Amino acid sequence: VRHGPAVKESIRRAGVPELMKAIFVTSLWLLLAGAGTASAHEPSAEGRYLGNEGILVTACGSKILFDAFYEDSYGQYLLVPDRIRAGLMAGEPPYDDVDALFVSHVHGDHFSPAPTLAYLRAQPDVRLFGTSQVVAALETATAGKDPGLMARVTAIDATPGDAAQTAKLEGLFVDVVAIPHAGGARMADIENLAFRVTLSDSLTVLHLGDAVADMQLFAARQPHWDARAVHVAFLPYWFFLQEEGRRVLQTHIRADKSVGVHVPAAALGQGDAWREEVDGDLFTDPGETRELSALFGGVCPD
Repeated sequence: VRHGPAVKESIRRAGVPELMKAIFVTSLWLLLAGAGTASAHEPSAEGRYLGNEGILVTACGSKILFDAFYEDSYGQYLLVPDRIRAGLMAGEPPYDDVDALFVSHVHGDHFSPAPTLAYLRAQPDVRLFGTSQVVAALETATAGKDPGLMARVTAIDATPGDAAQTAKLEGLFVDVVAIPHAGGARMADIENLAFRVTLSDSLTVLHLGDAVADMQLFAARQPHWDARAVHVAFLPYWFFLQEEGRRVLQTHIRADKSVGVHVPAAALGQGDAWREEVDGDLFTDPGETRELSALFGGVCPD
């Protein structure tokens, strides 16, 4: 731990006996505080940024990943750093005991078959949910030679306007709708999914993939947005740059907290400046986190 000059001088003046006493009292206080926290069932709930739209969400013992395994930066977006990728593959904390991986769409800055399959093989308890295009790419890559792995993969075959689809896993409730990919006609053939996931009956998160910021499309889905309140929405940062995007967030999604992703690599190390510029929260540096416990009261169900 690095201390500033004032702190260092205070420690020097305190002397060793007084300093040791202070350490003992502080340690005892922390121990008691920790015991109180545990008895109140307060979880560690957070969103952890991996790169581009890759996120790890943890709440009340459940863990999920979004768009975590991809290989193409398209010359402007962040890849998941090697150290984080290695931790994911090895299942090292905080990347251990992941329940499910959600893939919004098939583009190479969100999904690549090779690292995705490597992860599913390394972590045999993880389920995957993705578009039919994502699942088709995995089936092609396995060439039908890994039916056991593909049994853990669920295709969400949905088009804009279809009814929401739902799934239940231990500790997770998932509902999903298709929202068109931003970019208009040139992206019309790309399936894009908006996953809303509730972890352990506590934290509800929404991941929009590369959804277009279109009031009419989101308004048409209002019964879906009303059906389950969202604590935190992870959305393409361009929602903050467009008046219509901000209106979608305020009028239709109404999340307690919104965090922009898909931020260009140029923002690396410049997060505060970018957040000020867009007047919104952004993930810019892989490994950074957001504490989310307060959004649902911080108490896990028994």
